[in-house]
Amino acid sequence: MRLIPPSISLEKPNEGERLVFERLAADPAHPEWTVLHSLDIADPATRLAAEIDFLVVVPGKGVLVVEVKGTHSLRRKDGLWFYGGDRTPDGRGPFKQAADSMHSLRSHLVKRHPGLGRVVFWSVVCFPYVEFQETSEEWFPWQVVDRRALASRDLPSLLESVLDRARDRLVQRRAPWFHPEREEPRPDQCREIVQLLRGDFELFESPRARGERLESEVRRYTEEQFEALDAIDGNPRIVFDGPAGTGKTLLAIETARRAVSAGRRVLLVCFNRPLGRWLQEETAALAPPAAGRPGVTARTLHEHMRVLAGIRPTPRQACSQAFWQEELPDRAETALLERIDMAAGDGGRSRFVYDELVLDEAQDMLRPSYLDFLDLSLEGGLRQGIWRFFGDFEYQRIYDSAALSVGDFLEGRGVDAFRYGLRVNCRNTPRVAELAMRWGEMRPGYKRVRRPDDEPAPLVRYWRDEEQQRRLLVEALEELREAGFSGADVAVISPAGDDGCAAAGLTEAPWRDRLEPLVREARLLGGEDVPAAVAGEGDWPAACIPSDLDAVDLASHRTRYCSIYRFKGLEAPAVVITDVTSLDDAGARSLLYVGCTRALHRLVILAHESLRGRL
Repeated sequence: MRLIPPSISLEKPNEGERLVFERLAADPAHPEWTVLHSLDIADPATRLAAEIDFLVVVPGKGVLVVEVKGTHSLRRKDGLWFYGGDRTPDGRGPFKQAADSMHSLRSHLVKRHPGLGRVVFWSVVCFPYVEFQETSEEWFPWQVVDRRALASRDLPSLLESVLDRARDRLVQRRAPWFHPEREEPRPDQCREIVQLLRGDFELFESPRARGERLESEVRRYTEEQFEALDAIDGNPRIVFDGPAGTGKTLLAIETARRAVSAGRRVLLVCFNRPLGRWLQEETAALAPPAAGRPGVTARTLHEHMRVLAGIRPTPRQACSQAFWQEELPDRAETALLERIDMAAGDGGRSRFVYDELVLDEAQDMLRPSYLDFLDLSLEGGLRQGIWRFFGDFEYQRIYDSAALSVGDFLEGRGVDAFRYGLRVNCRNTPRVAELAMRWGEMRPGYKRVRRPDDEPAPLVRYWRDEEQQRRLLVEALEELREAGFSGADVAVISPAGDDGCAAAGLTEAPWRDRLEPLVREARLLGGEDVPAAVAGEGDWPAACIPSDLDAVDLASHRTRYCSIYRFKGLEAPAVVITDVTSLDDAGARSLLYVGCTRALHRLVILAHESLRGRL
């Protein structure tokens, strides 16, 4: 059931309307229904302003005006109605009010679209807190939904029964305009009704204005997290531990900015290549450090090691887990030691040794081979130097299950560091945050979610085969486009690699030309084919991190697709997750958790039919 708007104001004074809204919102059995609530029509001639509590549009049945009287007591005296303790009489009464609203609404719609003249319009009055057994010639007994009725049946069934009785009455009276076999309103007529009414009472900001507002909102909530840096600024070594959405990346950038302001040379590294490109762009104003001057070097860890070692991976190395985890760190460490010795011989310090180290995605870099290299890269080393590690050390370890825990790292190297927990989500809407907590099995969950709950709920749609999944993907992209999300506003991400995901299988226009992979591997591999002997290793996430940052173009206006591995650390206004086929292990659930938390405003998940019960 689609409710417009999708939420009801917390300040809504009529608790009866809130109860009706919650009963309708909780119904899973009528997805084709549309309910408009608090309906205002900007036409003084109709006398309808703020008079329709709920308008229920039911395909094949009709349109029902629902008047809600959430009073706990009710009386009528001398033809005047009194609600609760209100001494102001109502001369029309709820049934006439509902009928007048219904007739005026019907006239308003039919005037604008004559084809709606054969649609059944009717009205009903709901008394959720009192039993209403009174009879009158002014209304039919079946036009009442009272407390007793609500206790015996679900509300949608009661409303549907009113429309069924109305249709029966029209048949009995032989209404010349009514043809029950036509089963109106048809789905297209339902859409017309909703569109006509929305055009009168809702205004939308432009997609650009909305995007700017939402981006500003997310950044504002994230910047409020900067108080974490203020509170512990005097500690030289800090581990910031928090789940997705708690602002770790922006905190890492702010940390680097403050370090540069204090005159320090900073190495800011992460694990994921697209995030590394984004960090470069965000810190471009903090110039890379020259000899003896402050600044920020922002790269992936592997890119930094590759540059220092002066090598470029071959196709075979690019797909080799051992190369990225052992061979490259070893060669980079050797090269760094040589540079340190050369600088010491000249009475100075190598420019590859930094005053402060900042790690984003630190949970992916707590491997001894990486830590040995980073220890050499920091003045004073990891035991005595200044460093800040930002990571989700429990829920986002999706690259390297052999990475050390924070406790093992600190204890194994004898490091004294302050640990600070981040538990406030400042990126996601409450609905997405709740979804992530459930699917990621977060315990404890977020302490608080800063974003307001003003976005549509996440959508989960199910597919039986790849062809159906591609159709659902196109439908989702079209719906997002109609809602104002297009181009770079949308990211399509998948547990599968680029070649195996649903987005890569879209071969028909126009989406074939509107989508492109986030990372272009051809430039990385120099046009060479990956040797067949190592092709099987290409599924390991190392294939996501080879060093060529130029292969990532974040400025493209097209919709990008990639694996969830590649997109970790980034975010998008709208996210579509495809190819969800398993929840059988912690790794699959972690991937889904990471994917969900990439969404700023809209989230669509395409899952295999076999997961319907579990999701």
